[in-house]
Amino acid sequence: MGMSKVARNLMRTLVASFVLAIMFVACSGPVNIELPLTIQPSPSLSPTVSIPTSTPEPPPPPTLVVCLRQEPDSLYLYAPSNREAESVLAAIYDGPFDIRGFQAQPVILEKMPSFADGDARNERVSVSEGDPFLNPLTRQLDWLESEMRYMPPDCQTSDCSRVYWSGDVWMEQMVVEFRLRSDVRWSDGVALTAADSVFSFQLDAHKDTPSTKYLVDRTSSYETIDAQTVRWTGIPGYFDPEYQTLFWSPLPQHVLAEYTPADLFELDIAARTPIGWGAYVIESWIPGDNILLRSNAEYFRASEGLPAYEFLIYRFLGDAPPESSLQQILSFECDVVDESLMLPELVSDLLELEQTGRLRMDWAPGLLLERLELNLAPATRSQEPIFAYMRVRRALAACIDRQRIVDEVLLGMSQTSETYIPANHPLYAAPEELLRHDPAWAITELESMGWMDSDDSAETPRVARGVLDVEFGTPLTMAYSYVPGTFQEAAALRVQEDLAQCGAQVELHPLEPLELFIPWPDGEVFGRTFGLLSWAWPTLISPACEMYYSGEIPSDDRPYGINAAAFRNDEYDQACRRILLGAPYGQDYLDAVQSTQRLFSAYLPAIPLYARPRIMAYRPEVCGVEVDPSTFSTLWNLEEYASGEACTQ
Repeated sequence: MGMSKVARNLMRTLVASFVLAIMFVACSGPVNIELPLTIQPSPSLSPTVSIPTSTPEPPPPPTLVVCLRQEPDSLYLYAPSNREAESVLAAIYDGPFDIRGFQAQPVILEKMPSFADGDARNERVSVSEGDPFLNPLTRQLDWLESEMRYMPPDCQTSDCSRVYWSGDVWMEQMVVEFRLRSDVRWSDGVALTAADSVFSFQLDAHKDTPSTKYLVDRTSSYETIDAQTVRWTGIPGYFDPEYQTLFWSPLPQHVLAEYTPADLFELDIAARTPIGWGAYVIESWIPGDNILLRSNAEYFRASEGLPAYEFLIYRFLGDAPPESSLQQILSFECDVVDESLMLPELVSDLLELEQTGRLRMDWAPGLLLERLELNLAPATRSQEPIFAYMRVRRALAACIDRQRIVDEVLLGMSQTSETYIPANHPLYAAPEELLRHDPAWAITELESMGWMDSDDSAETPRVARGVLDVEFGTPLTMAYSYVPGTFQEAAALRVQEDLAQCGAQVELHPLEPLELFIPWPDGEVFGRTFGLLSWAWPTLISPACEMYYSGEIPSDDRPYGINAAAFRNDEYDQACRRILLGAPYGQDYLDAVQSTQRLFSAYLPAIPLYARPRIMAYRPEVCGVEVDPSTFSTLWNLEEYASGEACTQ
């Protein structure tokens, strides 16, 4: 995701008029709008600036300039797009809910539904042959037929499923109701209603909309109850642990209903200048340059004095070197730099500039947990199963100094984890025995298993001398695949150094991002031909235990399985099935989440390394920036950004 060469590395001592001229070039607006600027001419910037003696011109309206790496591909909710689209959508749509601290919080909803309050519940329903349901064996939408298994009421795993023969049987289905605030309006003044959410669902469900249909397929009905209330009903047997988010983000039915779903991908009113209910409204979009937005007079939080800025400008920086994004703050061309530009290799510069007061930054360990995946069962016979046994995996993990990676590569701006869930997640449960960095113990373990140092040389790897299921003489060598990048390579080099101290030889192997997801059997990852793999998967509200569920091992029967490590453990599978199939509340669910983490930590199919940090940089005058680990965009509370006196109120 590149940066265009808009940056000019202007210095603070440039005369104010030149700075303003640059900003006019970078952020020019339509002819009928006087483009707002971020800064005022100041005598302190140059001795050549004179102070007017006549009546001064009124100051330009308050304006916030946010810099992104590139412009969005589209702002239509169901169009494929890049991460920058989320940053712009945060200004147009406020909510409908936020994921903060890995938990859903209402924005335009009166409250999040819950089982305790009764607006989320499980209801018994009669199911007969040919009816849709969730197949407990495949966890996919299916249609009930004789000899199929189904889950009767009060059954939470496939272990208690029954065989269907004929007639009617009882199952359970989840019902969730969402109620909108009554004061939310579209930016054109029309009231936002439950029908707009149902309209959005219908677009998502349409065959001409290329969305995944995962939730659509698991939905029995999505309907309005009244003008403010929507009811979602799932197919029998499907219980979603993230049920509080089963609300489709509204789209303006009164504007888009006359068009076909296929048309919306190309129409400006859907993809370029959509109306929303958020803090800002799009005024213009200059391709390759900027998007100009004006505050929304219909914003439901306008009575709170929000947003503080009358204008918002998104600038696209493009393909310049990463450090130029920091210069954009120092030269007053950006008030806020989005996380899309805050690459980890900038951490050192960020910390130095913050210490000198030239900019401010906020960060949080993110929802992407970087882990070192181990190929436990290679798909090719020519590849020895070096990692098949738990003792080997634990010994190699003890060789790696994970905290050194956090301290030296990220300069402390991250944290490690002991499980497959980030340590700041509310469901995180650290095991009693933590992973420790202990190379001496690791070497003793490796030698006790038959991995011997044959020549007392640190330059050559250990070799197998009686290692179980590994051919005699096999060297302890492995390929390490990682996505290219300065930061990723720095972390890989440290892992390589640490493993070398234990006699494991690592060959670094860059892997392009798109190559990661080539399905079985062709891809290196899901084709299970890799050795070590450094990658990250997100965790939102519910833990993704299926990453190590045996039913997700990529194979001819499961070509899109995601358990690339090929981990198998019956106890883990049983706990994971309770998470995937059971009702997402109560102690049984929590116990299952803890069990999967305990078993992951014990058997270690992957080595958790660190949480990728989310970073924002901004001018010292700006306040209100708050980076959260789990929000869709770090600009989630953009409407609360302010500067000057507003920061002290």
